[in-house]
Amino acid sequence: MVKFSKWLVLLLSITAGYSTIARAIEVFPIIKDIKEETPRDNYITVKSMFHHDDRAEDNSSESQQYEFVTIDLFHIKNPGEAKEDMEKVLAAENPELVFSPTKLIIPYGEERKIRIMPMRSVDHETVYRLRVRPSYPEQALEKGKVRFAIGYDVLIRYLPAGKHTQKLEISCDKNQWHLKATGNVRSELRKMVIDGRIQTGSFNVYPEHSRTLKVNHRLAFEMDGKMQVYEQCQRKE
Repeated sequence: MVKFSKWLVLLLSITAGYSTIARAIEVFPIIKDIKEETPRDNYITVKSMFHHDDRAEDNSSESQQYEFVTIDLFHIKNPGEAKEDMEKVLAAENPELVFSPTKLIIPYGEERKIRIMPMRSVDHETVYRLRVRPSYPEQALEKGKVRFAIGYDVLIRYLPAGKHTQKLEISCDKNQWHLKATGNVRSELRKMVIDGRIQTGSFNVYPEHSRTLKVNHRLAFEMDGKMQVYEQCQRKE
């Protein structure tokens, strides 16, 4: 299942007396496919949500004319799982992807781009999260106020070149059904029904990382536009 998370970044002044909502950023898209053959398209946009009409309400401080943003990239080692095991890309010796810049200062009402740059090819889809956080320096905070701002985790899918294929192998150990993607991109299972119980959303199985479902007798799902049904761990044609 695709996961997209936001979190509230709480920024406190030295003597917090009351609160205000910091004018936030918008990040788009929240899910991005990265392809080595289309380098000009490999970017994420960060936009200040300030509107020109807002200046009349609050123009008391020069320090409030910019949004400060920090960026980091993490490789997801267990894609598809609810609790992600992530590794910081900047700590890796030979990363597949890098990004630039690591920090942004965005004038209110404007936007900037974060470039995602492939460093080496992949033979199957790999998954990352780009973490984009507002980060206000101390001098940008008014004394006596608490500022709240929304940060983003963008799902980055680095795809192999050429044709993309979804394939799936299923093996069983009693009611533990193990699903393994044997294509070169994620196998996306939609409209899943387990033993007559309809499952909401989609269930993704990524290459090199198998997943397990508890199934007693029957599993049905749609993948790549086709319905597939398994009974007693055997596919029904």
